[in-house]
Amino acid sequence: MKKRTQLNIEIEEDLLKNLKFMALSQNIKLNALVKEILSEKIKSNISSEIEKSISDELDAIKKRISKLENS
Repeated sequence: MKKRTQLNIEIEEDLLKNLKFMALSQNIKLNALVKEILSEKIKSNISSEIEKSISDELDAIKKRISKLENS
């Protein structure tokens, strides 16, 4: 996996302080904490998208079954 080191973002001072405090309290480097948080957010979003897709598909199947039962 190719790694990139460029990430120029602006973070509010309070948020940065909180992130630094979290990193210190977990005894990990700040960049490791940020990578962990970003990974968790992406995994969470992907799971939500998959759940919505499955839910939409189940709704479509229910409608089709209902039409068949009412025929």
